[in-house]
Amino acid sequence: MLNGTEIGGGSIRIHRSDIQSRIFKLLGMSEGEARDKFGFFLEALEYGAPPHGGIALGLDRMVMILAGQPSIRDVIAFPKTARASDMMSGSPSAVSEQQFERVGIAHPQD
Repeated sequence: MLNGTEIGGGSIRIHRSDIQSRIFKLLGMSEGEARDKFGFFLEALEYGAPPHGGIALGLDRMVMILAGQPSIRDVIAFPKTARASDMMSGSPSAVSEQQFERVGIAHPQD
């Protein structure tokens, strides 16, 4: 926090296999499904992986404060609209039927 504005955040990730298994159960995964999809991770945790985490500092928020601007949109290089579109690149753009077929996804209008 800097003058009431969050400029960074982070977390310590789950590093205990028993807790991670309970989270998978809460998400509706059976023990077998969790082992099939995330067995490598659960096994690593069983060996005692150390706590791990990270922090992300918001340089754009610091610039906003230093520039005296009321909104991050005033200093961010490529701001998105409220609909998550990028005015500079025009994204997201329409996806063709061929693009859906190429990646094996059913077209949402089908």
